[in-house]
Amino acid sequence: MTAAEICVVGVGYVGLIQAVGLASFGQRVECVDLDPRKVEMLKRGVPPIFEEGLEEALADVIDRDLISFTTNIADARSADLFFVAVGTPTSDRTGNARLDYLDAAISSIAEIAKDGAVIAVKSTVPIGTCARFQARLDRDHPEKSLHIVSNPEFLREGTALNDFFNPERIVIGGANEVARDRVRASYAGFEDRGVPMILSDTSTSETIKYAANAFLATKVTFINEISDLVETVGGDIDQVARGIGLDSRIGPQFLKAGPGYGGSCFPKDTLALATIGRRHGVQQQIVETVIRINDSRRFRILKRIEAAMGDKISGKRLAVLGLAFKANTDDVRDSPAVDIVHALLEEGAEVRSYDPVAKFSVDHRCYSQHESIAAACEGASAVLVATEWPVFKSFDFAAIENLVERRYIFDMRRIIDLGAAWATHWDIERIGSPMQKATA
Repeated sequence: MTAAEICVVGVGYVGLIQAVGLASFGQRVECVDLDPRKVEMLKRGVPPIFEEGLEEALADVIDRDLISFTTNIADARSADLFFVAVGTPTSDRTGNARLDYLDAAISSIAEIAKDGAVIAVKSTVPIGTCARFQARLDRDHPEKSLHIVSNPEFLREGTALNDFFNPERIVIGGANEVARDRVRASYAGFEDRGVPMILSDTSTSETIKYAANAFLATKVTFINEISDLVETVGGDIDQVARGIGLDSRIGPQFLKAGPGYGGSCFPKDTLALATIGRRHGVQQQIVETVIRINDSRRFRILKRIEAAMGDKISGKRLAVLGLAFKANTDDVRDSPAVDIVHALLEEGAEVRSYDPVAKFSVDHRCYSQHESIAAACEGASAVLVATEWPVFKSFDFAAIENLVERRYIFDMRRIIDLGAAWATHWDIERIGSPMQKATA
């Protein structure tokens, strides 16, 4: 095996996609992670996360001897480019991103890296972080010329491999032109295809990442507020979204009414941006409002479910279909579906759930997860569709009509076929619409 020129530190969601993607281009990649269980799984070609196409892509680069996995950073001492993709979770104390994992990773790299090595930070970090780490490297390792570059990721869970191979832009921020060019060279295939390369300083690069996610979160929240209005005054929220989305200045993406944004990025990054703004005396009022509205959306949905249940949830059995924060992923971090499960349990309901991929466990005697839609719906007074999995779009009402206690479905994702529901005499309620009762 030839020595790797590229090392990826942290092979969670972002790091693994980065490593497999670069290896797919024929570059030798060494992957380092402190979790020995994860490393052993990856050596066997088993991804620790669910992402469409990832298992096949991983098997391909393993077979071509282009990727390897280790828990020992010293195994990557020959690399001249390190991509760091460790977690930066929200601090409960400050509301900002925690940097202890990143700090440890960069310190470990600095100890073993050769002179001239470049450290590209893919982790989402507060603005100014890379500049501070660069100053520390210059102070603590004057014998080496080590350079920090900001290279944020723009992957969407569920389509991450496609996003890697078909990026809309690549952002590279750094003070040293040679270091920026080294990172740029690793993406040479993209530049040849005309993918825009944004070369900047590190603060600009860090800001682009936060601003992009905050703007998308704002679009999600905006259409949800309009959806609430449509529920009251009448109309079709899908047509409203289409009508404004066809405006090229707005665009159709992220205009799907639902239970609010979730996942590992939007909640964390909006909160961090608001915290950064307050710390610098430049309050991000739009972002702070977005956070408040999104947080309250689960409560609004709960109130609507209560109203449909006659203001009494306690003692009722409810089926929740979908646990992941979005389809095509197993990620339940900050998932609206999971928040609603918790809220229902707190109200005294019995909750039975089903998700094609995602798993969620809670120590509660009234919660259970099942292996099929039918098993989750047995005896339910209400069926709640919380994630937009394709299998729920073709919901077989006839197959479970005799299993449920009441033929009532609350579609939080607006994916259920209304005609099929009415044909089997189900009452259906949807985000962005008033109650629609079946005719006898």
